[in-house]
Amino acid sequence: MLALLKHLAEKWNNWTGDREMEVAIRKHLTKNGYYGSSVQLQNVRLVAIQRPGWLQVYRFEARARVQAEETDGPDPEPVYHQLYGLVKDDIRHKILVVRVFDNPNERRALYRRWADGLVELRGSHGLG
Repeated sequence: MLALLKHLAEKWNNWTGDREMEVAIRKHLTKNGYYGSSVQLQNVRLVAIQRPGWLQVYRFEARARVQAEETDGPDPEPVYHQLYGLVKDDIRHKILVVRVFDNPNERRALYRRWADGLVELRGSHGLG
């Protein structure tokens, strides 16, 4: 029973809740050298918002497999990167911007710029 509760808690913790945003993240990763369809999204959180809610900033982590070069030989061993990302969703203008970094400090710097003047939420702990 404990294992089931732990599994459900992890699934809830990594749930995006927004299909459009999840697809945008996966497309962004695919365009930038990863297998976006198989990426494991983690800790997706709304971290900043502009009242009345039209502009939102989300953070996430991702474990993504690097796309391998096409060869005639056997498939190379898979290589995975731990990535740190932000999504800025402007609902009024239908603009969804995804940025991903290898280093959490780079994400933190972009977050400070994007969250300037916004209401920061609990999920932003460690980003500001």
